[in-house]
Amino acid sequence: MVFPVINPVTGATLYQQRAATPEDCRAAMASARAAAAALREVPLAVRLDALQAVLGWLQRRREWLLDQIVAESGRCRGDAMLSDLFQLTEDLHWLHDNAARVLADEAVPTPITLLGKRSRIFHEPRGVAVVISPWNLPLAIGMTAAMFALVAGNAVVLKPSEHTPMSAVFDEVRALHPLLLQTLQVVQGGGDLGSRLIAERPDLVVFTGSLATGQKILAQTAPLLVPVIMELGAKDAMLVFDDADLPRAVAAACWGNLHNSGQSCTAVERLYVQRGVYDRFLAALIESSERITTGTGAEADLGGITTDFQMRRIEEQVEEARQQGATVHYGGRRSECGRFYLPTLVSGVTDDMRLAREETFGPVLALYRFSEESEAVALHNASPYGLSSSVWTTDRLRGERLARALETGCVNLNNVMLTEGNAGLPFGGVKLSGFGRMKGAEGLLGMTRSKAVLEDTSRGKPEPNWYPYSGEKLALMGELLDALGEKGLRRWWRLARAGLAIERLVRRLARR
Repeated sequence: MVFPVINPVTGATLYQQRAATPEDCRAAMASARAAAAALREVPLAVRLDALQAVLGWLQRRREWLLDQIVAESGRCRGDAMLSDLFQLTEDLHWLHDNAARVLADEAVPTPITLLGKRSRIFHEPRGVAVVISPWNLPLAIGMTAAMFALVAGNAVVLKPSEHTPMSAVFDEVRALHPLLLQTLQVVQGGGDLGSRLIAERPDLVVFTGSLATGQKILAQTAPLLVPVIMELGAKDAMLVFDDADLPRAVAAACWGNLHNSGQSCTAVERLYVQRGVYDRFLAALIESSERITTGTGAEADLGGITTDFQMRRIEEQVEEARQQGATVHYGGRRSECGRFYLPTLVSGVTDDMRLAREETFGPVLALYRFSEESEAVALHNASPYGLSSSVWTTDRLRGERLARALETGCVNLNNVMLTEGNAGLPFGGVKLSGFGRMKGAEGLLGMTRSKAVLEDTSRGKPEPNWYPYSGEKLALMGELLDALGEKGLRRWWRLARAGLAIERLVRRLARR
């Protein structure tokens, strides 16, 4: 079976993609399991060599990659450069430079009661990771997850979105290095393939996508006890206080909502502006929106909407809000060529509207007024989502308070969507926006299992906690516990006294 891959802006068929069969899924998982077993003997240096091959390829094939991304997603070239190529390149450079440090065995202090023993943590690969990636960043999201998993020592089965298969791109990736050909399997097709791959019981599922699909994946993985990392929907907020740098905040709101045509999980969808500057802010934002150009070329600001169903969702949310009394200050419709949705500013949005409750994933910004800091926090935290937020204020103490008070996975102070730009920071959300983290040390360790190791070099010596028990031993154990609660020199004196007494008792009992 084949399915057409369509350029969403022109409507032209780019190519026919063969869809994987159930047998293909089973074969891919079997190959990945064999590769995972072999990877245990492959040094990190070799895995990093494969990573370096990808980095070199990203540089050599930049213009061709931009062509592929724009053709399959309909986004403008600038968005493809920033979100896919720039982000992926920086993520992989961080991974290359930090993997050895993060994955190294850890020495852990051993308590005084276990004197003479050595404690460590090994960070071992999980095995086979299934990566299910979305259509909005068809290269960066899937490849970042896949390379973090592979460098951690896992084999990967990657299922790209059927809307942006990027078939030729992933074929080139696998051919870059023998290790990639062995350890990275790519399965193309619809959402049903994700379910088939999970049914083969991988060791980890990494999913980026909608809340509804995430819930289905959880329902399937729960009985199998397969761990998951999920980055789901969002309704990201921007809070602007009256002491903010307003021209900069307006520019950030415009870009933060429209970047990638709003088809970004961290796009600003809720804009809360303090009452004293609300009218000025809205007027300036309308002016900025009027200057936005649409298209897919290098000079365009706003690209197309990638899928038909996403365009319908945007239109339905805006039209419902309009019919229920919301005010559309700008936009609220498609452009004349059809596949571009104009920058849209809406006020008067109430909680019963889908535009308030659901992720829009398009160039639509809902504006709200607030009076006090506490009100802004309450409005922000009332959302069931929590992925990324931004706070705009020149009061550093207020910024620090809000960074701690907001229920979200990422906070940007006087910037927008920028936590993603630092590959050393963990990326992920709270509440309905998912759990687990990608990127940074936490994201890399999430691709591993921790193994606790304790080594004892004692010879011919019984442990005090071993048999036989006695009333005297129990009393001395109590003294040892009491000593642990002491402070300073008295603590060490009591520990030494109790420890020596237990040692003498153990030797005496062993001679019986």
